Amino acid sequence: MNFDNLINDYENLINKKLKTVYKNGPKSLVEVFNYVINSDGKRVRPILTLLTNHVCKGNIENALPAALSIEMFHDFTLVHDDIMDDDKVRRGLKTVHEKWDLGTGVLTGDLILSVSLNNLIKNYQNNSNVVKIFTKGLLAVCEGQALDKEFESKQKISITEYMKMIDLKTGYLLGMCTEIGAVTAEVNNYDARKLREYGILLGRGFQIQDDYLEIFSDSKKMGKSLQSDIMLNKKTFLMILANLKCPKLIQDAIELSKKDFNKGIDLVRKLLVEKGVKKETECKINEIFSEANKILNDLNFDTSFLHSYSMHILNRRR
Repeated sequence: MNFDNLINDYENLINKKLKTVYKNGPKSLVEVFNYVINSDGKRVRPILTLLTNHVCKGNIENALPAALSIEMFHDFTLVHDDIMDDDKVRRGLKTVHEKWDLGTGVLTGDLILSVSLNNLIKNYQNNSNVVKIFTKGLLAVCEGQALDKEFESKQKISITEYMKMIDLKTGYLLGMCTEIGAVTAEVNNYDARKLREYGILLGRGFQIQDDYLEIFSDSKKMGKSLQSDIMLNKKTFLMILANLKCPKLIQDAIELSKKDFNKGIDLVRKLLVEKGVKKETECKINEIFSEANKILNDLNFDTSFLHSYSMHILNRRR
């Protein structure tokens, strides 16, 4: 089977299985749970889990429950992240707290995480490593989110601090995907560790790319709100670089965006191009993906499908 067909099959399988994970419960919870879970997600994380299991010659049935739990875990973080940032749109739909209310949003996030953990524990009673990797990832993502919130109140953040934050918030989750995919295929510890390192780097590149697309794409393509990031003074890779190169100009542009968003964001984009931030960010993204792929080259089995998936992510437009 070729790469595109395999990815398409994985996506269809994941979407089909997610429709069945929570059907019995209070009607209000079932409705909002499935509103979130069955929205138009990219399924990057569960696909990466299954794909890693595949290249490690594993059995998909051993990895599928973990892949579903990982996607639910990701959705849990999005629901609570939207509450903390007061985002109005996610995946082209109203966020849970916007469509319903704040209490429903909090409860829904809790529910999704509970279902995710129950599914994991039920299916991996004889594989404690999977559960350990998952719970470590949960802690790391929460710590990364805490740093992200702390950064909002700080005027200056270094690139090193930013990298630490995204490695926890985004990188660790993708590293969890590749490590669990490897562990469920029963590979040796060295290969599982190297695949985890690959996943963390993939996550790092993915997050910087996300920062980039939020500025140079548009809210319809990204399916979420750029305006809230500006209002909250989110520290992204591009804004950190811009504050190093032209702090006064970029802050003036951000302030303008708070009064007139369209004019302000147009000025932000113009400055990022003129000051070389856009180009430097593009180079950094390519550098990180290249570093991730070098790890794959050191493994003694066919990782061509993971190379292809790296390029699939690198070339995304949303």
